[in-house]
Amino acid sequence: MTRRSHGGLEDEVLRLLRSYDGPVTSRRLWDAFDADQPARTTLLTVLSRLEAKGLVQRTPAAGGALFSVIRTDAHAAARSMTEALDHVGDRRAALTHFAGELDSTDLDVLRRVLGES
Repeated sequence: MTRRSHGGLEDEVLRLLRSYDGPVTSRRLWDAFDADQPARTTLLTVLSRLEAKGLVQRTPAAGGALFSVIRTDAHAAARSMTEALDHVGDRRAALTHFAGELDSTDLDVLRRVLGES
């Protein structure tokens, strides 16, 4: 069994949840793991933590609960970038470096979005 990086299981659970068209049971989610399947109790703990973070919704259902992701990949990426900015001393420098790594298509999208604001 290989050890996941910090937050790796949460990321994997979110990725799996996003792969479904709708809510799923924890059992179905657990069965979806290809390798390094976590213990069922570990999966339920991770789902509870993700729910507390506002990333996963738990809906009561007959015989248990259904789980679904609340935020899209785009929301998750935006949140990740915002959290990274919250931990840096020089936001301007970080944003400048980030913009410098974008390709022309991404820069055009960003310009349009900022122009609409």
